[in-house]
Amino acid sequence: MYSLPKNVYRERIDFSKIKTTVPIPNLIEIQKKSYERFLQMNRLPSEREDAGLQSVFKSVFPISDFRENSSL
Repeated sequence: MYSLPKNVYRERIDFSKIKTTVPIPNLIEIQKKSYERFLQMNRLPSEREDAGLQSVFKSVFPISDFRENSSL
């Protein structure tokens, strides 16, 4: 089976007539900020907003049995 070498650089040619007017956002930075908001790692548990993973944990816990003798 034929495969290309891994370090091949292909030059991209732009044939468009209209230049780009909107700058391309830094997608990696957007993803990292979203991940940080989801986990809220830099905050104490008492200071966390009710969003992301904290919201999921608040909606599920505490888990208790039918007779409420024990809970998690």
